[in-house]
Amino acid sequence: MPSHISEVALNAELAAELRDRNPRWGGGAVLAEASGVFRGAAALQPDILVNGETGNPVVVETEYEPASSVESDALKRLGAVVDDTGRTVDAVVAVRIPTALGAAPPGSLSERINTSAFQYCCYSSGVTETAETAETAETAETAETAEVTEADGDAGVKTTASRFPTAGWLTGGVDDLVGLIERVMMPDSAIAAGAQALEFGVNDAAAVLDRLSKTHEPVLESVARTLRQEDGKQTRRMAMAICANALVFQGALAGSHEAILDPAHQDLRTSLGRPSKRRMLSAWADILEVNYWPIFAVAADVLAALPDAAATEVLERLGAVAEELAALGAVTTGDLAGQMFGQLISDRKFLATFYTLPSSAVLLAEVSVARISCDFATRAEVETLQAADLACGTGALLSAAYRSIAARYRRCGGDDESLHAAMMERSLVGADIMPAATHLTSSMLSGVHPSTPFGNTRVYTMPYGRQRPELPAAIGSLEFLGNDRVMSLFGTGRTVAAGEGEQRAGEATRADLPDASLDLVIMNPPFTRSTNHEGAAAGVPRPAFAGFETGEAEQRQMAARLDDIYRGVRNRAGHGNAGLASNFVDLADAKSKPGGVVALVLPAAVASGGAWQATRDKLRYGYTGAVVVTIASAGSTDRAFSADTGMAEALVVATKRAGDHFTADDDAVLWVSLNGRPRNAIEAAETAKAVVAAQRGSESIGRLRLGDDMIGSFVVGGWDDGGCVGVANPDIAETAAALSQGVLRLSGLAEARLPLALLSDLGERGLYHLDIAGPALSSRGVPRGPFNIEALPWNDSPASYPVLWRHEASRERRLVVEPDTQATVREGRRDHAISVWQTATRLHMNLDFQLNSQPLSACMTAKACIGGRAWPNYRLDGSDDAEVEAREKLTVLWMNTTLGLLGFWWLATRQQQGRAVLTITRLGDLMSLDPRQLSSQQMTRAQACFDEFSGLDLLPAHRALADPIRQRLDRTVLGEVLEMPAEVLDRLDVLREQWCAEPSVHGGKRR
Repeated sequence: MPSHISEVALNAELAAELRDRNPRWGGGAVLAEASGVFRGAAALQPDILVNGETGNPVVVETEYEPASSVESDALKRLGAVVDDTGRTVDAVVAVRIPTALGAAPPGSLSERINTSAFQYCCYSSGVTETAETAETAETAETAETAEVTEADGDAGVKTTASRFPTAGWLTGGVDDLVGLIERVMMPDSAIAAGAQALEFGVNDAAAVLDRLSKTHEPVLESVARTLRQEDGKQTRRMAMAICANALVFQGALAGSHEAILDPAHQDLRTSLGRPSKRRMLSAWADILEVNYWPIFAVAADVLAALPDAAATEVLERLGAVAEELAALGAVTTGDLAGQMFGQLISDRKFLATFYTLPSSAVLLAEVSVARISCDFATRAEVETLQAADLACGTGALLSAAYRSIAARYRRCGGDDESLHAAMMERSLVGADIMPAATHLTSSMLSGVHPSTPFGNTRVYTMPYGRQRPELPAAIGSLEFLGNDRVMSLFGTGRTVAAGEGEQRAGEATRADLPDASLDLVIMNPPFTRSTNHEGAAAGVPRPAFAGFETGEAEQRQMAARLDDIYRGVRNRAGHGNAGLASNFVDLADAKSKPGGVVALVLPAAVASGGAWQATRDKLRYGYTGAVVVTIASAGSTDRAFSADTGMAEALVVATKRAGDHFTADDDAVLWVSLNGRPRNAIEAAETAKAVVAAQRGSESIGRLRLGDDMIGSFVVGGWDDGGCVGVANPDIAETAAALSQGVLRLSGLAEARLPLALLSDLGERGLYHLDIAGPALSSRGVPRGPFNIEALPWNDSPASYPVLWRHEASRERRLVVEPDTQATVREGRRDHAISVWQTATRLHMNLDFQLNSQPLSACMTAKACIGGRAWPNYRLDGSDDAEVEAREKLTVLWMNTTLGLLGFWWLATRQQQGRAVLTITRLGDLMSLDPRQLSSQQMTRAQACFDEFSGLDLLPAHRALADPIRQRLDRTVLGEVLEMPAEVLDRLDVLREQWCAEPSVHGGKRR
């Protein structure tokens, strides 16, 4: 379509639209077709220059489609220096303009721009490297980098520019374009450099405190008391991080408050030019007279406790950090502090306070805020929004939600700075048991508009443990369960983080949070389990409550307090084996209003773990529009949205149902599997857009793309389709989901019904291992199990009670496995031992299946034996021993075919790489061949097949593609026993290859 509106005219109108969507882009912040703006490069006239008050300038280059030169034009502007400010252009956005805009009728261009979809990409400055350093540089992200050679005359030197997306174009409206520009104004390189500077500075300052440990122990104890922690390396680092935070924030405030001095100001130094502790504390006191108690009160208490010489050295080291961050353009410590806090937080082993990565916070916040019911053009509605994080940690999630809400208000023409006081005082609720966490949360929220004052916040430090002898032990934010008001604490004696003045205990001693009051609950709750007594938690009575050095009696009191609170909770999701995170699901449910949104970071086991069934039921019947986002990756750490958890996690977002009416359609869940965790806020925001678009679309299965880059896949299913978690190929998910219903659905073929049945319909599971050989003495002083598990007799004589107890891959290569231990009867428990022996069978099921090292999901023993923790028994029904044996062989055959492995993997939880785990209570949910649907001839062929394969070695499950025995087994069972046609076997070869390629199957090992 020919255009009659010039690009110059269009750029002017587009610049006006950009300007209207950010109140800080007024005046000359957004220029169109301006000449002479770049230093020494008059010819590089930008189409649009966005040069706001903060961050780096961004150029927007536009061209009508097909826009063959827009990218090369954009790259030429990268690295240019804006003459007026001396700031460098580190990001350029190339935009393809729809040709239809060029034919817009007179006077309609603005309207057409607002309703058009643009295609765009972004180039960001890379690094300059020599040919020598390039050889040793990391190559993991070469696919995400476009290289551009600068003609600078230096041989062997090149400058790289990163393109996002790496191929193709993003699509969005003007609002999306503005969001991208706002995010690229603070480049990733600056954030990374600032985080490293902060880390080094905090470590150096903490080393000063380390030297005091031998001579000034009371000083360190005072610092620890300020943070309500025990003294230690992490506590000292945390204290120094809080002081660094205050100095950086002070630098940001100095430019907007005339009375506030920059930390490097001469008036804050001694006559020798060194920082003065007394003068800095006086300056902080002056700041507290204005505002900002959440940032400076705790920092002042820490600094005041230090000897003068140590304080001076700390201020020197941290002051240098503040200067470096200011030079990088950081106006607040938000993202930087968030990235550091995970390394500083204490009690990580038991409190499991693994902080949310900034990119993950953006992803979860954007997906959840997109579904909040609010007219963002109406100030009154925005001001009444209520959003909370009741396990706020670093504040990453709550601040990301706040920024997402504020951005939507800006897009509608509002000035979000004018909302800041109302948001801080009424709308945003944070709670944590650690004063340092609530300090940082308050700081991050304050940092959205650091020059805007506010009164008391709703950021609470919650009581944890026994506060006073006359009070019951408290359990942190879970005190809100069934309570609208809870006693709150604060590290300096305040009950709440205050903006304009310190609020002492007694003035306001309650944290108010009514039930059904929140529009958004966004949390990454602790994952610890109250019933876990293994590994690091061995010997701890109640690991879930073992933080802050709580003693055994205190832990038991806290557990009793949780039980007491739950007496009023209906349809509870909380389960001891699921951990405290499931209790926080109940808390989120209690506080969210009908139509409100819950957005949670949970263990991936929430999708299929037996202990999480109540959580799934609560979400199924109480919520609509659920989205579950996981990561399909080989590494366990790479499948987490938090730092350092080492386990797979899921982002769960759902809207609370407004009524009790429930239909089957309400069970719809969008299962999203990402290829990797978003690497930065820009990628996270675009990923969130793709997830939201998938949910609003009509497709039930598909792939997510950013431009031409495939970033993941999605499947629409129900809460019973938890096997979708972390599945890279949606075709695998579709086949596995159908298989769980007894249907064979292979690509290119019509569906076929298989003669399958649930194991629970064919028999019953054996005993839980603790009922066989539990602790020698239970809480009642009686042994739970009648047996001790010991080595087999040394002289190879038969064991009276043979046992298959544990895994040993080298012994488990064949369908028939020998017992590995024996059970000996405990004194006085013979009758109980006989009853346990009655559960012995030849059929055993694998509970803890390491797919990338073990071959078998089920096995048989030559004779009946007791099943242990790794290989519990399964007793099948039958009229006599011969029929039971035939059915056992049939089950073992099916369970070790590719389809049997697929069914096991689909049902199991997959939190660690290459590992599929079932609880014993879920064994009955496995599907197996149903002997009742097979003819006698088929059963005879199945027994012959078992006899043929029982002595052959199988490769580990993840190597099924390279295992000729497994492939023969598939063809024999499906072709000869089930009499399926050849084309099914051919398509099964494709399925096998796809399954073996799944990261959760191979776990990074060679296939």
